[in-house]
Parts: sequence; C-alpha cells; structure tokens
Amino acid sequence: MWPARRYAWYVIALLTLAYALAILDRVTIALLIQPLQASMHINDMQFGLLQGMAFSLVYSVLGLPIGLLCDRWKRVPILVAGLALWSVATMACGLARNYEELFAYRMLVGVGEAVLVPVAASLIADYFSPDIRPKAYGVFTTGSAFGAGAALIMGGLFLVWSNHLIDDVPALFGGMEPWQVVFILCGAPGIVLAVIVMLTCKEPARKGVVNTSESFSLRPVFHLIGRHPGAFGCLMLGTVLNLVCVYAIIGWFPALFIRVHGWGAAETGWLMGSVGVPINIFAALTSGWAIVWLNRKGHLDAPMIAASFCAIAMVAFAVPASLVSSGTLALVFYALNAVFVNWNISAAYSGLSLITPNEMRGQVMALQTIAQGLIALTAGNFLVGLLTDTVFRSPDGIAYALAVLFAVCGTGSFLILMAGRKAFVRAAAEANAATAG
Repeated sequence: MWPARRYAWYVIALLTLAYALAILDRVTIALLIQPLQASMHINDMQFGLLQGMAFSLVYSVLGLPIGLLCDRWKRVPILVAGLALWSVATMACGLARNYEELFAYRMLVGVGEAVLVPVAASLIADYFSPDIRPKAYGVFTTGSAFGAGAALIMGGLFLVWSNHLIDDVPALFGGMEPWQVVFILCGAPGIVLAVIVMLTCKEPARKGVVNTSESFSLRPVFHLIGRHPGAFGCLMLGTVLNLVCVYAIIGWFPALFIRVHGWGAAETGWLMGSVGVPINIFAALTSGWAIVWLNRKGHLDAPMIAASFCAIAMVAFAVPASLVSSGTLALVFYALNAVFVNWNISAAYSGLSLITPNEMRGQVMALQTIAQGLIALTAGNFLVGLLTDTVFRSPDGIAYALAVLFAVCGTGSFLILMAGRKAFVRAAAEANAATAG
C-alpha cells in the first residue's frame, strides 16, 4: 500500500521548497561578486573556491555516510537537522569578518545541504510507485530551477532591501554592509521550513527492502555498481559533466552580464531570474513527463536520452550565449539552454532509482552527490576563475572561458551517455525482473 496520493504530493511540495531554499542559499553569492571582492580583496580564483570548493568539499565527503544513515534510520529527522543547519550557516555568512570565516561558514552550508538529495531521493521512492516516480522527481527538480531563479531575483531584491534595512532597523543591521544583510535574508526562511517539516512530515514505510539491518558496509553497493559499470558509470559521469556546465552558468553568468555587457548586479538578477524561473520550472516538469513517455514507448534508457538533450543544449545554446556581443541576444540563448538544463537532474535521479534496489538508493545517490560536488560544483566554479586569471585575462575573458568549458564538457557528456545506453538497458531490465519477481 502506497501513501495517500494527496499527502505524498504535499511532501513533494515541502521537499521541492527545501531544494529551492538550498539552491538559493548556495548560489546567491554569485550576485555578490563585486561587493565581496571589494570588501575582502579576493581574486576570481578565490571567489571560485568560495562558490565551489568551500561548499563542495564537505558536501561531497559527507554524502556517503549520510546516504548510509538514510538507508537505515528515519529520514525525516535527518532532513530537519540538515535544513536547519544550512539555513543557520547561511545567515552566519553575513557575520563573516574575513575570507577565512566566510569560507568556513560556506563549508557548514555544505554540511547541511549534503543531507537533502540522498534523503529526498529515498523518501520519494517510498512515496510514489515506479510508474509515476519520474514525475515526482521532475517536480522535485523544479526546486533547483526555482531556487536558481529565486537566487537571482531575490538576491537582486535583497540587495535593494538591505540598504533600507540598514537605515531603518539600525538595532539589527546597523554597521553591516549590504552583502551581509543579503545572506541573513536568504537563510531565515529555512528555519521556518524546518519546523514545518518536523511537525507535518511522516516517515513512509520502505518498499521492496531486502535487509536494512546489516552493518554499515559499502560492499553491496560497490558489488552492484561492479555488476553494471557501464550503466552506473556512464549515467553518473555524463550527468556530472552536464552539471559542470550548469554550475558554471549559475556561478559565472551573472559576472558575464556584469563585466561584458555592463549590466548592474540587481538588473542582472532580475532579468536572468525573470527569464530563467518560468523556463526552468517548465523544463523540470516536462523532464519527468518526457522520461515517463519514453519509458511507455519502450525506451528503458529514457534517462540516458533525456540527459543527452542537456548535453546537446550546452553546445548549441550555452556556447553562443557566452560569445555573442549583445546582452539581449545572450539572454535569448540563455533562455533556450534553460529549456533542457533540468532534464539532466531528473534523468540522474530517476535513472539511478530505476537500477538501484531500495536498500541502496541513499548510498548510490550519495555517490552521485560526491561526484557532483567534487567534480561538478568544484570544477564548474574554479575552472572558469582559473581561466580568467591565467589564460583569458582581458575584461571580456570570462566569455571565452565559459565557451571553452561548455564546448568540452557538453561534447564529452553526450559521447559518454550515448556509449552507456545499451548497458543501462541491461541494468534496467534486470532491476525490473527482480522487482516483478
């Protein structure tokens, strides 16, 4: 017996909102590049590390033990703790007095957010039957789309509000700089959501569990991946390379518009967010429906196909978005690319869920989280900064750095995903047979 459908979708709404807040807290810093560099005297590489490695190092390392926990313990309390921690840590970023303190607080944000994907992926698999589960993952990924857009829109709005708060509420914000107030405003909603989740979310019964009472051993997971290395390896690596591009867009496209096209930070946030939010939400929703449709047409490798569309878009749309001379045209290509960006996330989650037994899903999702953090989040932010500081050092160098990254990673992702389709079909057929048996 599956949980009541209406309640299951209510939980999805909370998880989606949590995802949105996680992305908001993670990426709003991209809009603050100018005031942070002015306040803390840091270069592009340091800023790239602040966006990426400061967050991704602990986010990645903690993913696997958290995956083990959520495969064996109650998941809702783990989610509440993580949500509260990353929200408080985001607010603490606004109190940082130097680069080192800000780096440390960003690490704490990563500790809290490491909880979300393994726990949410496991919960969703026990709230929804396999025939509609990709749709649920598609809705969940709208949180990423909404959060990225909200980070731009709300970040710009918070920059405007911060000046008023500093002047009108000196008892709380007097003596602060606007970027500090922005961090506090970003983190506060997560505290409220943590309380709501704690009071209203129920732990679902696990479906199809073989044995969750074993010791905390990773041997079964590595045995599973070793049995289907092509399926797991190509899906995980292909989607991670796509995410290198995605994080480069989130972390550096605001700087592209500010530096190359002369837009202001608030203007950049409002325009990118206003264009990106509706398109990204549409893309996240349609991704799940597209995967379901492809499955019904007999394509067991539907997640691989969906992720490959994201890879194609990076080359076809993100590269010209970086290089065109008009800011308006760059925004048009940015919008076209956004149509397919969230197909990658839905493909990764639904694909791994399809070929992984219930009692290992949290661990496999944690491995994906590690790869996303150590490779995608770190590289997507650091490599662009490295290229602008060492190779493309002209004022418009960020455009060429981004174009190179999108061309290389998008092409690589497409080739890897295509190479793994047959192996994924075999793994999916075996998983379906085991479930039917």
